[in-house]
Amino acid sequence: MSIRSVKAFSPSTRSLAPVLLLLGACASSAPAPAPASVVVQEPEAKRVSLVCHDKSTAVRFDQIGVPQGERPQAVAVHGDATYVLFRPGRLVRLTRKEGKAKVEMSLAQPDRQWTAMAIDPTDGSVWVSSDHFELLRFDPDWNVHKVEIKRVSGTGGFESMLVAPDAIYARPFCAEEGIWRIDRKGVILGTAFPAPPPDPSQADRPIHLDEVRCSPVRLELDPEGRIVVWDYAHQTLHRADAQGTWTEVPPGFFAALQSGESGASVVKGADVGGADEQWYLKQNARGLFYWKGRPVFFGGLTTRSRGVGSDTVLLVPREDGSRMEDLVESCYKLAIFDVATDGDHYSAITGQVVVFGDFVTAPDLP
Repeated sequence: MSIRSVKAFSPSTRSLAPVLLLLGACASSAPAPAPASVVVQEPEAKRVSLVCHDKSTAVRFDQIGVPQGERPQAVAVHGDATYVLFRPGRLVRLTRKEGKAKVEMSLAQPDRQWTAMAIDPTDGSVWVSSDHFELLRFDPDWNVHKVEIKRVSGTGGFESMLVAPDAIYARPFCAEEGIWRIDRKGVILGTAFPAPPPDPSQADRPIHLDEVRCSPVRLELDPEGRIVVWDYAHQTLHRADAQGTWTEVPPGFFAALQSGESGASVVKGADVGGADEQWYLKQNARGLFYWKGRPVFFGGLTTRSRGVGSDTVLLVPREDGSRMEDLVESCYKLAIFDVATDGDHYSAITGQVVVFGDFVTAPDLP
């Protein structure tokens, strides 16, 4: 198949580590004054450094051969290996052993874009989807296997994807069905969660940008690693069994995703009155990850009243889903795009660096 692969080796993790004091200059956010009219909820958001603490390691993308202009879009972790997916089509694997880092890359064909990736729990391989409804499986030896999705043509691809022992679960871009279940040979085993028809009574209602969703559902893993889907339209949580049958289950902390919970028109502050004063617009929860077993959602970025750079708002739901608590994650004044975890390790990506660490030395959630 026509996939170009390159391999590179770096002598040690130490040689890849960036000079973190210089990273602030890479941030592109412009300084902005505090809003003139603000509603601030109490208590003020707590500041943390869960991901980028003094025991973590950061590696700059430009130091491992990633060209400028390629945007990291997702990260995954499996044991000692960290995977970073870049747009339009680059997959990087960094394997750390005995203080050394091995860097491997694969590139998409020029007419393809890679859209999503997921770890296969059965063997640790990585599945990547393209915008031509193709799946690529990178096995642990970095061999690439192409799988065409049967009876589907055209362009589009998947916005997100998870792999379970029984099948691959994917959320396509703006499709009639919200979730596809696909076997490892590319056969679509079933679809579920059709998009609801438009409500004529709401045709003239102004729509806030934070409410716009092309897909009616979000695809996630629950704390036990099982495939679940949150249905925005019905405010319900559904779990898939080994045969792909969906069953409604208690929502738990996912209930905090109910529309209106986030108060999207509210502006909040952190360190108000101090030298590092920041403001952010309260937004609906984005991607989900688990920090030492506890769920955490992304909630937007901050803007500093003085200086440049952004921090990342994290939303920690209560177990009963009654509300979210805000944390402001400091990471060298760089916005965090994605975080991936397994039982022992984590990795995170910003626009300039990948950060990795282990949970033995990482801080706990407050």
